[in-house]
Amino acid sequence: MKTSNSTKDSRTKNRPEIRMWMQSIANPKERQELLRNLEISAEFEMRYRGLFTYYGKDLITYKLQKPSDKNRNEFLRILSKFMTDCLEDNCPASWLQCQPSFWEEFIFMFFPHSMKVTAEEKQVEAFLLQLKKFVRWLDKNKGTSWSPVVKDLIVAATPELKDCEHLLNSLFLLDYPLLFHPDWDPEQDFERMNQEFAQCADRSNSIFEVTSKIENTVVLTDIDTHCTYYVKGLPYQLIEPGIIMSGIIGRKRDEFVWKWYQTDGIYPQIGKNYM
Repeated sequence: MKTSNSTKDSRTKNRPEIRMWMQSIANPKERQELLRNLEISAEFEMRYRGLFTYYGKDLITYKLQKPSDKNRNEFLRILSKFMTDCLEDNCPASWLQCQPSFWEEFIFMFFPHSMKVTAEEKQVEAFLLQLKKFVRWLDKNKGTSWSPVVKDLIVAATPELKDCEHLLNSLFLLDYPLLFHPDWDPEQDFERMNQEFAQCADRSNSIFEVTSKIENTVVLTDIDTHCTYYVKGLPYQLIEPGIIMSGIIGRKRDEFVWKWYQTDGIYPQIGKNYM
């Protein structure tokens, strides 16, 4: 079968672009250094491409100052993932060329996306402290002046991120009450949730903005379709209009209200700008 040129062009345009990086190694010393950096960066899960960038080298240098610091390691894991996965090829060419929006997106959107459920609920405090230390290090060693900007963002972000962390934990504990109990059986809880979710005739997996509350009902609006959903069963006392909730909701046949079934992330209102 013959294929027209226009069809070929269309297929070419629709193909995903694949980028590759090649690094020549001049001598055994360079090879040894690359292997060493690879081993170090693996401790905070940085992708290989980061090894050949300015930020990858800086993150490795910064880690080596306190190689066993768990909080620093976790911070570098989040930051390196932001640089290599979220920004991809739109990454700034240097720390000097970052914009305030770079730090705003990192703090208000990407960190909440990376937040984990913990019994202590101390992730926000640890992350923001590490961010402050890292930016101070950048200013001293790379000639930047980001500390005042990031300091103001941290002041604004602290109460909002703490609210998001508390809501995130509360949502998981609502569905999995024994989450932090040594006898918790995750498979049993997951199976129970799956069976209940399977009874839903309508489902939606999206990012929602809390637009209002009516007594114990939370009103969510899909930020893409602008469809409105009335959801019951949420810890409504912890939810305020403006909060962004990513997850899955479902509704059984002939029912008006929806139920929240899965949480993917909780974000402050400003995080919406980067979604």
